[in-house]
Amino acid sequence: MPTSLRDLTRPTVTRPTAVPNANSGKETVFRGLVAGLVKERWQDGARLTEAEAVKCFGVSRTPVREAFLELQGIGLIELRRNCGAILNPFGPRELCDIYAVRSLLEVAATRLASPNLNQKHLESLATEIRLIRDSRGIDPDWKYDQELHRTIAVASGNQRLAGEIERYGGLIQTIREIVGEQAVDIHTQSAEEHLAILDALLEGDSQAAAEAMRRHLEQASQSGVHAMNQLRG
Repeated sequence: MPTSLRDLTRPTVTRPTAVPNANSGKETVFRGLVAGLVKERWQDGARLTEAEAVKCFGVSRTPVREAFLELQGIGLIELRRNCGAILNPFGPRELCDIYAVRSLLEVAATRLASPNLNQKHLESLATEIRLIRDSRGIDPDWKYDQELHRTIAVASGNQRLAGEIERYGGLIQTIREIVGEQAVDIHTQSAEEHLAILDALLEGDSQAAAEAMRRHLEQASQSGVHAMNQLRG
């Protein structure tokens, strides 16, 4: 259990894509609770009522309820009547499970998106990502990473699928921001994997693009688990 839940209200970097309204109360609660789970500041099964969350995060009940519902939807908490939020276990195994679901969604989206993508936009993305790879630089705030995944999701033509991809992608981005940069050259490796996806899409090979996406998310899962373990010491 943390000595002070207020420590979880201190955002350190830019917002995740799945949490709207920068600096909103909902974002504060969402990020704070995810941070607490990632950093093991609660024991498994810890309970947090709406009233406690209001006091801890300095927001009204409405954003607390919105954040609770968002977190329940992705399985991080369980809401119980007259009890509040029960925080579910969250560690390397759970992170792997999230990436597994994300892979199922995004591999399918890549196959669907292939014939619908704008070639000029893909070429522009490839140019920017190639610069990151060749200079061994960074993708600031994972801008091009998020743009590539979002582009594919939208081009899938399935709004429900795209919405789920955005939700899981936003959670991963939040975890990235909390965990920080733990792996050397992670941006260079990610750029190489993104280029494999883009090259296949530019060639119109949906199967190869889907397989490249699967490999990319498998590697991302391994990197995420390593970063979480490094953070927890």
